[in-house]
Amino acid sequence: MRAFVFALVAAALAPSALESAAHAAEPTKIQKSAIRGEPAAIAEAEAMVESMGGKSIWAPLQWIHLVHEWYPWNRVDSYVENEILDLAGPRSWAGRESEIHQAIRAYSPEGKRWTLEDGVFAYGDAPSLGNDLKRAPFNFYRLVRGVAAGDSFYEVRFGEGDVPGTRRLEFYGPDGALGGWVILNARKEPIVKATPDYRYTLGPLKRFGNLRVPSWGVYDNGYTRYEMISLTAGSTALDQSKFMPPPQSAK
Repeated sequence: MRAFVFALVAAALAPSALESAAHAAEPTKIQKSAIRGEPAAIAEAEAMVESMGGKSIWAPLQWIHLVHEWYPWNRVDSYVENEILDLAGPRSWAGRESEIHQAIRAYSPEGKRWTLEDGVFAYGDAPSLGNDLKRAPFNFYRLVRGVAAGDSFYEVRFGEGDVPGTRRLEFYGPDGALGGWVILNARKEPIVKATPDYRYTLGPLKRFGNLRVPSWGVYDNGYTRYEMISLTAGSTALDQSKFMPPPQSAK
C-alpha cells in the first residue's frame, strides 16, 4: 500500500507532454482583480497574499501538494497525509498512512467521491460528493490563489472576528452564501482559517520555496492538529484523470 500511495502521488504530479507544451506556449497572465466586495476587505485579502509569497507567485498556480503529519486525539498513531489539490477546479486526492493504517480519499466531478481504506474500495454517496464540490472553492489554499488571480467567483467582506480586536475576512460565493473566513494578525498573516464546518488556529508562516504558509494548525476544540512537513506547487495543469479511482475499482 505504501508503494501504491507514493506511486499515485508521483503520477498525479507528472504533467503530460501535451500539457507541458501548452503551458510553455501560453504563459499565465495576471489580470486586474475582478473580486467583488468591500474595497478595504479586498485590499486586506491581497495583503495576506503578499505576506504568503505574493500575487505573481500564487496567481499562476494550478496545483499544490501538501504533506502534513496529523495527530488526532483518539488515535494511537499519528499519520502522514499527502494531499494534491487542483487549484483550478474542485478536485482533491489525499493519501494517509501510518505503520498500522493506510487510506486514500478523493473527489472530483469526473471520478465522484471514493475511498480506499486498508485495501477496501468504496464510492461515497451523492450528497457527500455534492458537499465536497460545494465546499471546494473555500479551501484555504484555493482562497489564497483566488485572491491572487482576482477570481470573480469570490466576494470579500469584513465580519466580526472572534479573536479580541480583530475583524475577519469573509468569503462569499456567487449565491451570496458565506463559504469561509480568515483572521489576520498585524503583519497581515493568517492566524485563523475557518468555514461553517470547521475552525483552525494557525501557527507562524514557514517558507517552502517561494511560498509562505502556516507551519501548523490546531482544530478549534483540540480534536486534531497538524504540522506542515513539505509543500510544492506548480503552474502546469493537472490531468483530471489523476483524480479518478484505480482502474480495477472504477465502475
